[in-house]
Amino acid sequence: METDQASPPVRGRRGFASPALVRFLAGLALVVAVTVPIGGIAFAVNGATQAHGYITVPVQVRSVDSLRIPLTDGAGAGTEHPLRQPAEVSGILLRLPGLPESSWLEAGTGTLMLTAWDSTVAEQLAGRGDVALVGVCAGLGALLLRTLLLSIAARRPFRSGNAARLGAIAGLIMVAAVSAEVFPYVAGDLVLTRLGLGGPDSPVSAPPALSLGLVAPLLLTLVVLTVAEGFRQGAESARDAGEPI
Repeated sequence: METDQASPPVRGRRGFASPALVRFLAGLALVVAVTVPIGGIAFAVNGATQAHGYITVPVQVRSVDSLRIPLTDGAGAGTEHPLRQPAEVSGILLRLPGLPESSWLEAGTGTLMLTAWDSTVAEQLAGRGDVALVGVCAGLGALLLRTLLLSIAARRPFRSGNAARLGAIAGLIMVAAVSAEVFPYVAGDLVLTRLGLGGPDSPVSAPPALSLGLVAPLLLTLVVLTVAEGFRQGAESARDAGEPI
């Protein structure tokens, strides 16, 4: 006589993150939301108090031939020596003892740091404004992420509004990325103009307002928007199935 054997209970799939871990990350996001914006704004305000002092801004060299090397030792100390470069070198040629003549070191001139005295309040704010705005974007993004994490910890990932929160986070990523490029350009342009080095004939220029450095943030933004669309579709499916969201 055959006897029915009870099948073993089906165990649920192991989750990728426990609710405790998700709640911990939500708490960490709250700390970021509070501290990072305050720190960024304080950094910018502190720069404004240092007006008429030194400011350091990024610039790009248009003509290597316009650069000069200050001599600080031996004969001619205190004078400046014109930088003479071989035609095949686009940067700054450096020699290393023991290095064969057929080899050389080359310092790039893509982005250099210009330090200037007697800065203005506008220059200081522009020079540090990117840190402040990136901090604010990070704080707002952390607040949005905290709400999303708490709904995931409560097993309600498709809660109404989560897709919109992810969309907003994507927007904040792009705002932060663009500000990190635009503010240094504005600061560099202000300083160069004050020093009489503005215009197309200047040997140096401010860095580009927008560069290829935006490619990575743009891709990240698109990924986050794709995830947001997945959450939106998940919320619609849950609503159609009559599940609480």
